[in-house]
Amino acid sequence: SYNLTGLWDSTEYSVAIRCISVMSIFWSEWSRVKTAITEEKAPSEKVDLWRVIESSHSAGSRSVHLMWKPLNSFPPSGRILGYKIQYFPENNAVLKMTKISTDKKITLLLDEEAYIISITAYNSAGNSPEAILRIPSTDEKTSHVIETVRTFTTNEDVVVEWIASEPDVTEYVVEWYEELETDPFGRSWQYVSNSTNWKTNKKNFKPFMCYNISVYPLHGNKIAAPYSIQTYVQEKQPSEGPVADIGIPGKNEVTIKWKEISKDKRNGFISNYTIFYKPEDGKELNETVNSDVLQYRLKSLRANTQYTVYIMASNEAGGTSGEPKTFKTLKF
Repeated sequence: SYNLTGLWDSTEYSVAIRCISVMSIFWSEWSRVKTAITEEKAPSEKVDLWRVIESSHSAGSRSVHLMWKPLNSFPPSGRILGYKIQYFPENNAVLKMTKISTDKKITLLLDEEAYIISITAYNSAGNSPEAILRIPSTDEKTSHVIETVRTFTTNEDVVVEWIASEPDVTEYVVEWYEELETDPFGRSWQYVSNSTNWKTNKKNFKPFMCYNISVYPLHGNKIAAPYSIQTYVQEKQPSEGPVADIGIPGKNEVTIKWKEISKDKRNGFISNYTIFYKPEDGKELNETVNSDVLQYRLKSLRANTQYTVYIMASNEAGGTSGEPKTFKTLKF
């Protein structure tokens, strides 16, 4: 007999034996293969837990969306059967409630008090260590530790850097999601320890899409106020240009208005708008305004003259013009 050691937990092994006599140089054929599975052990790592808190409903309750990543220990300790969620008001542990989930997400309907939430993964051998988060009360003021956040891209990565006002804070959470994403479970996150920068492969971000990025400082299981910014990892010119709305022309002036391009058509941060206008028998002129300006009065126009006008929206990658419109100034 022989004891095989150093095997992985909860892993199927195949074993075969062959023999050789002391008087021979030839081995026998292999025996038939036998398979067996080593015993499971309780998970040794905490789940990677995060949350999204919705604003309070009219009845004073609020939805807290919990999500977690599967345990990534290798070799695995066993097959995860489910997750146990326990939660209670911070000032009354007697009211502890328990839910079981086989999914990696759950929504809790909580009142306006502060809550302590813990999640453990379990298999046939036992439970993992607890992952704990604190949900603040609705009237609680959270401190602002992050002073500034900036992002930039390299050939391979998206890099997020930040400056914190409290040097004793050593753990943060970076959260990112598409600006147009409405599903609270559609968010990504990563914990960062002993660093004020984080990077990930650009493949984790879609080009021409606006992302919300937030950095949360952690004080133990307490989460301080985030610092949030928006970013594009790559821009291209807008998919469409603004549509000009022409006011009632005067003798020498007219007001042009337009609406913002929808978010899904911008493909980058709009930096400015340019109004192009041209009399029917003259030279084209233009005026450029900032991105927060959505109307402009054209002055010094010629009386009793037909003009063509269109507007171009520009971002870092280029500009796109809307359909041209015509108007005629008054004679008197």
